[in-house]
Amino acid sequence: MRVRDVFLGGIGVYLPDKIESIDSAVARGLFPADEIEARGYTGALVADETSAPEMALNAARDALKNGGVSPQDLAALLYAGVWHQGPDGWGPQYYLQRHLVGDELLAVEIRHGCNGTFSGIELAVGMLRSAPENRAALVTASDNFGTRLFRRWDSGAQNSVMGDGAGAVVLTKDEGFARLLSICTASYSQLEEADRAGEPLFPPGITEGRVLDYKARYAAYGRKLLTENIGSELLVEHARRNTDCLNLALAEADVTAADIKRVLIHNVGKGDAATYLSDLGFPMEKSTWDYGADIGHIGASDHLISLHHLLTTGQLEPGDHVLLAGMSPGVTYKAAVVQILNVPSWA
Repeated sequence: MRVRDVFLGGIGVYLPDKIESIDSAVARGLFPADEIEARGYTGALVADETSAPEMALNAARDALKNGGVSPQDLAALLYAGVWHQGPDGWGPQYYLQRHLVGDELLAVEIRHGCNGTFSGIELAVGMLRSAPENRAALVTASDNFGTRLFRRWDSGAQNSVMGDGAGAVVLTKDEGFARLLSICTASYSQLEEADRAGEPLFPPGITEGRVLDYKARYAAYGRKLLTENIGSELLVEHARRNTDCLNLALAEADVTAADIKRVLIHNVGKGDAATYLSDLGFPMEKSTWDYGADIGHIGASDHLISLHHLLTTGQLEPGDHVLLAGMSPGVTYKAAVVQILNVPSWA
């Protein structure tokens, strides 16, 4: 999607004060010691008993304040999460409605894996363009992975260590600190089985108290690919669709890879991050992976938290182009390009 008429008005983040070290996780038998170097993490943010909606509320408050936007200016609230947000049968977006933005807007929870923020931004663009009176929208993402049915340190998801936290961004028609130039999506549903292999569709594992274990699922899927001898063709198509999504986002932003100052990706394991960036044609040095290695993969919040980090540490200047790219179960591929217009006063 080519975009020129939507801006980033403000970003807010909530990062817990507590960082648990990888050495602590190893000592407790939660992380394999022989994988420390390969995965590269030093620790992860841990929110303890602070819920995901509470973290989202704090991030959203900061995003609105930083963007100079009133809750009454919002046409939509889009809430992304990866893990369980609260009591089953309840929507976390309504917590933010009650405590922050009120009832005169569309509020929706997005379940699109770690790419949920991208999907929220895409939907926000459509919402803002749908009516002249729609001036701004709020996209939030939040997760607390500290539950007994999730292995924070070794879930198997792209060799990640999962951290807790939240990010939020205000999208606005009024000029902000950055202009959204493009945002694109591609998918490859042929690979959806990879993230569920070896488990029945019903009953859902969480209802039976099963721990989420991507390692076992990927192993089961790998055995199937070997049996059917189709793994190589799936991987080729997987890589093609990923790069096609990136190239489309660059083309619709009217930039080339050489114009990109920084690349923001999910805070996945070091080896996976290096491979992913290499497939896109970028070195690790252009990413914020070193920062992510200290805090963990924070679900759908990674890109907002990383962009906030670059701004608040003086690593971006007016005119810089930033590429945001991600991949999540589905498989879905996302890419977006933003141009920094000014360094905001809150940075």
